[in-house]
Amino acid sequence: MAIKDVQTYIDRRGLVETNDSEVDKPIWRKPGFNGVRSLLKIEEELSRYLRERRDAQNLNREQVGMMVGLHQEIYARHERAGAKLRVARLIHLAELLDFSPIEALYAAAPHLFGESEQEADVKLKLMLRMLDLPASTAQHLLMTIEELAPDADAAPRRGQNRAGE
Repeated sequence: MAIKDVQTYIDRRGLVETNDSEVDKPIWRKPGFNGVRSLLKIEEELSRYLRERRDAQNLNREQVGMMVGLHQEIYARHERAGAKLRVARLIHLAELLDFSPIEALYAAAPHLFGESEQEADVKLKLMLRMLDLPASTAQHLLMTIEELAPDADAAPRRGQNRAGE
């Protein structure tokens, strides 16, 4: 069942109405550290990140294009923000270029990771460290965290509020 008052939801989430060149109508967004980053800027940051990862693996566009099943010019559009990057393609590229999709999301929208740049940096580093932990260590860490915050299940998860909206 949908919530009755979308404005309450917007206010609770701290969303602001904005116009974006990518969308014909006003949209609501969460401001970042320096205001609202345009959707095009987000695409450009993802593109920059992909170029950096490809370069770090010493691969050229033709090689990556071949591995994702695209002509190099079609793949190059992703690195120039000329083509929208689908989530499935991002996951495929993460597999090929050895990065976590979390890193790509952070490059494009660090404000989703914390209230300040410093907090976001710390949380990203923590997430990446957790991904590298052996399974048994991760299990022990989870148990420790659950002991430190035993009421965490009662608190709303990120993206939800107490009413389940």
